[in-house]
Amino acid sequence: MNKIFNFIILLLVVFTIFFYRDTLKNAWVQTFGYYFPCKQPVTYSINNFDTRFGISKEKFLEAIVLAEEIWEKPIDKNLFEYSQDGNLKINLVYDIRQEVTAKLKSMDIVVDNNKASYDALKSKYKILVSEHNQSAILFESRVKDFEARKQKYEAEVATVNRRGGATPETVARLNAERKYLDQEVINLQQLQTNLNNEVDNINALVVAINQLAVSLNIDAKKYNTIGDSLDGEFDEGVYKSGPDGQEIDIYQFDNKTKLVRVLAHELGHALGLLHVEDPKAIMYRLNNGINETPTDVDILELKKLCGIE
Repeated sequence: MNKIFNFIILLLVVFTIFFYRDTLKNAWVQTFGYYFPCKQPVTYSINNFDTRFGISKEKFLEAIVLAEEIWEKPIDKNLFEYSQDGNLKINLVYDIRQEVTAKLKSMDIVVDNNKASYDALKSKYKILVSEHNQSAILFESRVKDFEARKQKYEAEVATVNRRGGATPETVARLNAERKYLDQEVINLQQLQTNLNNEVDNINALVVAINQLAVSLNIDAKKYNTIGDSLDGEFDEGVYKSGPDGQEIDIYQFDNKTKLVRVLAHELGHALGLLHVEDPKAIMYRLNNGINETPTDVDILELKKLCGIE
């Protein structure tokens, strides 16, 4: 009986190891990395990759390598390695954050992390809102005029039909009016599209203004979007760790420098680094700077983590 029981237990262990081997592997890697940081390189791979960012996987990998070197060069140590089945999965996730970045680019607006850029965005916002409000008033006026002419046209057509016909002059006038109404529908649809684009531009500015206010610690009112709400966190990147392994999600960047900076911050978390209060540091709590050089605070925390005197 004991032999049968022991055999069943052995089978359960074997099946558990087989079916949960990836989870067990991830748990082992994370545990080893937690208690023995920097002792072996963190292996990473590209997981989900959204092509709407307009960057190739090769260029994305090049940016990751540059981000690696930000941490590796100061201590002359290999901390990261690419592997097709690397434990750290790096994802490129396209959502409203990158949509806003693309929209600002299409408007030839460059956002810098300073008060001057914040003030410039506010001025642009006020101009766009004023222009949009005027356009909306004109649009509503044309819609009102269109509805009035359409009702008049339909009423006259109904009268002509009841009478069984009309003079050639009346028919010609009604045909001309119908053509005008048909064309006005097309015009109004285009105006509506233009208004929607204006709203998208304004909302993109709102997001950028609110982000800068947080980044620069400016005590200012929060601007509201028009129509759909865009409230919520707008992290450019996020590091996550759990039973299924480690992941980095990259949500937003407008150039290579910014991408490298965001990656470096999240790779720092993957090593085990925490946030610091130095606004110029790679590991500053707001991951939205453009500095690609680690500060003395960054290097000090890295050396502490790796046990380097």
